[in-house]
Amino acid sequence: MSPRPTTGPVAVLGASGFVGSHVVSALTQRGVDVLPVRAPRLDTGARTASDLQAELSRADVTAEIERLRGELADARAVVNAAGLAHATGAGDDLFGANALLPAVVADAAPAGVRLVHVSSAAVQGRRDPLDETTERAPFSPYSSSKALGEQLVGQRAGTVCFRPTSVHGADRAVTRSLHRVVSSPLASVAGWGDGPTPQVLVENVADAVAHVVLVQESPPEVVLQPWEGLTVAGLVRDLGGREPHHLWTWLARLLVRLLTVVGALVPPAAGVARRLEMLWFGQGQVAGWLTAAGWSAPMDRRRWKDMM
Repeated sequence: MSPRPTTGPVAVLGASGFVGSHVVSALTQRGVDVLPVRAPRLDTGARTASDLQAELSRADVTAEIERLRGELADARAVVNAAGLAHATGAGDDLFGANALLPAVVADAAPAGVRLVHVSSAAVQGRRDPLDETTERAPFSPYSSSKALGEQLVGQRAGTVCFRPTSVHGADRAVTRSLHRVVSSPLASVAGWGDGPTPQVLVENVADAVAHVVLVQESPPEVVLQPWEGLTVAGLVRDLGGREPHHLWTWLARLLVRLLTVVGALVPPAAGVARRLEMLWFGQGQVAGWLTAAGWSAPMDRRRWKDMM
């Protein structure tokens, strides 16, 4: 591989989106020139890596690859923060944005340039703890689309799949919905609620992405966003401002299992089951590369209290 460029802008696809706009801010604060690049809107009926690879020969897709090659030619690094974050979606647009688009970007990115693909820890499903291996266990159309995207971009040398966990910010609808849940009189957790929950602030995610983009050493193929110290009960207290109800653990597990069974027949229910499981039980994760590299989050837990 040719030496990695040290000059030129960092190209960001999805620069106007939730995560992408914060990545732009984090890079700009470091004095980096940012090049926003329009991400193509793609649909695909492909649901396997081989079928998605074949889609790269479609005339409209080939045209987008050529356009992106021209726009990315002078970039020192590329961040793909584009995609659809519909946890309960299942359509061709979901797989186009989360699976086919990453393959297009990987094909178009110049050789020797680091590509940071913003994926999701959802690709590992219920794995506990989450880690930085390439093992994936998707459980829904959304997580499957993200897993396929990782599989395809992983074939390109110099690509880092960055896995944020559950990302939140004051300007995100999912966060406002979570706030309504954890601030309601029905807010609940399983047992004592001391399980770790991988909820993270978007400012911290953006700062971590910027670090991965600019660090001189070579990051691993997969980088996981570090845990921010929240437990499931702590999330209710910090974001909801109240003490949660403490459900019997056996009852909470039974309800999650029932919804999971329904999700096998009605895919959106799988996403709902996973959200309940996360709210009640949480999910552990390993201390990964960013922690070992000495990266620290710019925002602490006090930000959750000021969120709403």
